[in-house]
Amino acid sequence: MSGGLDYNTLLQVLNAASSPLRGPEQQNAESQLKAWEAEKGFHYLLQSIYIDTQLSLQVRWLAVICLKNGVERFWRPTRINAITKEEKLEIRKRLFSTLGESNNQLAIQNAHLISKISRLDFPVEWPTLFEDIIQILESCSAQMNDPTTIVKLNNLMIISNQVLKILASVRIGKARMMMQAKAPLLFPHLVKFYTMFFERWLADNNFDVTIMEVGYLFLKNIRRLVVDGYEYQNRDKYVQEFMELSIQQFQKLLILHESNRLDLLERYIKCFVKLYFNLVRDKTCSFILLSCSKNILLTLLSLLQQKASLIYNLEIEADDSDFWEKIAIKSFIIMKTITNYVFKENRTNIVKQKNDRLEIEQSIELLKTSFFSLDLIENLINLITNWYLKLRPVDLENWENEPEDWFNEEASLDWEFQIRKCAENYFQDLSIHFSEFISQFIMNKIENLNTGQLDSITKDSILSIFELSSNSISKSCNFNQLLIEYFIPQALSTDNSLNSKLIKRRVCLIINEWLDVKIEPNVRIEIYKFLLTLVSEPENDKVVKLTSIQTLKYMLDDWEFRKGDFRPFIDENVKHLLMVLDSLETIESKIFTLNTMSLLLERTNPLIDEKVLIEIVTVVPILWQKSNNSNEMIIKNSLLRILKDLIMSLNENSNLIHDIVVPLIPICCDSKSEYYSLLCEDGLELWSSIMKTLPSKEVSATSKLFDPILLEILVNCLINWTEILPLILGIIRSYFLISADIFNNEAGFKIFEVLKGYLKTMRDDSVFLTSSILEIAILEKNAGNKEFFYSNLIKSGLFAEVVEYLIRDTDSPYCEIKVSLPLLRMIIDTPILVISNIGNASVLNRLLGNLCRFAKNSFDPKVRKLFLLGLLSLYQVEGLQKESLVIIPPSKIDDLDELDYELEKLDKETGISAVLVLFFKRIVDLSLSFVEEIRELPSGDLKAYHKQTSYDDTDLQPYEPGYDENAEEQDQEEYALENDVPPTAERLRYTQLLQNFDPVRRVFFRDALRGTVERVYGHIGGSLPPELVEELKHVCA
Repeated sequence: MSGGLDYNTLLQVLNAASSPLRGPEQQNAESQLKAWEAEKGFHYLLQSIYIDTQLSLQVRWLAVICLKNGVERFWRPTRINAITKEEKLEIRKRLFSTLGESNNQLAIQNAHLISKISRLDFPVEWPTLFEDIIQILESCSAQMNDPTTIVKLNNLMIISNQVLKILASVRIGKARMMMQAKAPLLFPHLVKFYTMFFERWLADNNFDVTIMEVGYLFLKNIRRLVVDGYEYQNRDKYVQEFMELSIQQFQKLLILHESNRLDLLERYIKCFVKLYFNLVRDKTCSFILLSCSKNILLTLLSLLQQKASLIYNLEIEADDSDFWEKIAIKSFIIMKTITNYVFKENRTNIVKQKNDRLEIEQSIELLKTSFFSLDLIENLINLITNWYLKLRPVDLENWENEPEDWFNEEASLDWEFQIRKCAENYFQDLSIHFSEFISQFIMNKIENLNTGQLDSITKDSILSIFELSSNSISKSCNFNQLLIEYFIPQALSTDNSLNSKLIKRRVCLIINEWLDVKIEPNVRIEIYKFLLTLVSEPENDKVVKLTSIQTLKYMLDDWEFRKGDFRPFIDENVKHLLMVLDSLETIESKIFTLNTMSLLLERTNPLIDEKVLIEIVTVVPILWQKSNNSNEMIIKNSLLRILKDLIMSLNENSNLIHDIVVPLIPICCDSKSEYYSLLCEDGLELWSSIMKTLPSKEVSATSKLFDPILLEILVNCLINWTEILPLILGIIRSYFLISADIFNNEAGFKIFEVLKGYLKTMRDDSVFLTSSILEIAILEKNAGNKEFFYSNLIKSGLFAEVVEYLIRDTDSPYCEIKVSLPLLRMIIDTPILVISNIGNASVLNRLLGNLCRFAKNSFDPKVRKLFLLGLLSLYQVEGLQKESLVIIPPSKIDDLDELDYELEKLDKETGISAVLVLFFKRIVDLSLSFVEEIRELPSGDLKAYHKQTSYDDTDLQPYEPGYDENAEEQDQEEYALENDVPPTAERLRYTQLLQNFDPVRRVFFRDALRGTVERVYGHIGGSLPPELVEELKHVCA
């Protein structure tokens, strides 16, 4: 095959590439097409082949697809191998040359091609786009007797629809603005053709499908142009006239549809409704100010009334049509939007000009005075209650035949896609805006419930309006009393089977909606009893049980939940949740029940009996095996969350289930595992909980948790799961808290190496965790091989990266202060090692400058003490040289460039000595200020050192109730008690580490200052100011 590019060669290649036989020749052809993409003239030739109607459809199809993709990739002039300006001009000249195309799919592809070009070229390179379309329309107008004209108009409208759609989506640039400038030119032509076609097919009793199709395409274009082509539709005469025409035609079509239920008629009706819907949604004010707006709204309300019975009795499965339901949903959303626009306070309308504000006020006043009357509101409420809030026959059928699927759909379906949900949503808005009127209406309905004249479905719909009105009538009724004296007894005393399950479900839903209302503690206890009855009674079906579980979930997740009140019901609820779980069939129901169980474990920790927890654990392996099917694999995620909560609830006894949970770690987190991508994150959560609760007595070098394979998995997760980096760093910290020796190996080196690469780009939470890991490792005095740890830290480059992190310029050194802490602890532990790896004197100079600034700015006394202890520890290094003061005058300490120049003249040891001497006075000044502010105990401890601040990790705090200033208040504070759980083994380990080894708590600062001054004074004492010497003598006495 020749590599030269011309028409015939390209045609030959396209023929080979479009062959139905897959083989080497076709693959070579595809490769050649790929190579030609960069060739000048390639896309013009593709268009030439596409517009040649004598060629096969397959070749033309491939040509237009390649051309469309090429426009996407190479049309912009900034792209590599961009199509030349000249070639683009030639392509644009022929875009409308195939309007006579008889193949609809090719016409659609051409429309997409033209829309992509218009998006990129209009209005700069293709300013005449709309004029070109108008010119073609005028040409067609003069040739209406030609049979091909209909085809041309059809294809032109397909193109125009795509062009308007893509230009309307533009938010940056001039395209949308210029489209709106051109819209008044195009609009009259579209309306003229649309009206002509509409009247022609309407007058023809045979309903000419071809004419109807073309007319429908014109209507779609008009719909787009009305909504997106005008900023103020109400100000344009032609739009006003068309909207008047539209409602007249819409009403005619509704009447016509009664006797002729053609698909095309339904498409026309839906298009009109979509026009009103989009206009109300995007330009509410303009819609209201249209002369026909009230007529449109009344027509839609009339439609809702007339079709209520039909929609209620609609059996979608049998009729295979939800046409009227979709129309009703759109109508309700239109009414909802209009209602909220008029009555909602604190509107967020963007007012560009004074006229806009006046029009908004005018539109609101217009609807308030001439549309929203009390009679209309009453009729609306009755319509919604009597028809649209009722459970339909199809609902009851699905409840009976597929209870789990029906419950899941009810729980998850968006209100914009189901008529009852949509009506409920709108009723909630009405109840808020007309609360006074609706409040009395609802209470009257509730009082008449027991007249015996109402069927079960009607009772349920009346109860639903009470459910939906919690925000509006809560002040006018005593919900606690109603629930105890009326709703719950009604639910438990009904005899009729249908009535029983309807009322039970509805009372649960009422509780869900009214939870935001203050429910008394004694009433909550009655609710717990009621829910337990529903989930435990065998005669209750799955929908009732699942709804009661849903309500339990809401109760558990509520801010006012008190685990002490729920304690008597825990064991029984767990038992019956497990029973319900065993009876469920669908994945969604199982996950929902497992998530409720997980929440129960979390909110009631530590009140659940150990035997009950172990009983839950025994169920997990069975469910794990059952969920091996690829369709049910997602259940394993919920099982892992259950296990995590079980581990946290068992706490110090978590080792009882280690045989079950520890083997799951490699199954979930090993990249070689089939479950890796699905379960890794939840597996890491489980791993974290295991490490946090691992009892110290269970820590052993032979434990499976310390297997080198697991540590390798952890390193791989650190590399590959950066989006959950804090979780992984938390696990690493847990290991370091057990023993830093665990990572005195290649895994430890790799961890430090990875952290070195992450440090400067980490989020704050990850920076804090990295700092905490290093602090813990340095604090461990009992580590068997501390030198190996420091070797890994330095060789990995993490030490140098920490120093680099700290010497950079920053205006808000929040993270820098936290990163300083492990370096300061390292200085206290081994100052010589720090000094020898610091780089050079200039680096030390910048580092000490920033450390002194951080120490001065830190508000936390324990952090300030650590800074000062670390800075003073630098002076344990031998070799301070008094003559260095002569070499570098102290006045140059703040002039970094000049000081660097002076330091470069010195060897490393002398330069470092000079920097230390220069900073000594500043460090001593900071130390003296600190001594004046605090009054330590002789042991070095102070109550302020135990107070938690923003520099401390919220996930790992020492357990020291004796030092908690708010302990007494929290003992009485019910919200604090809800979060009060026994400390984990990890928290106790951390507490012991601080108590035993933290110099902040164990070193008397005056002694540290005295020792440093005595050590250094002999070298540089004569160079210090006399007043400072006197103060030092006083402090150190």
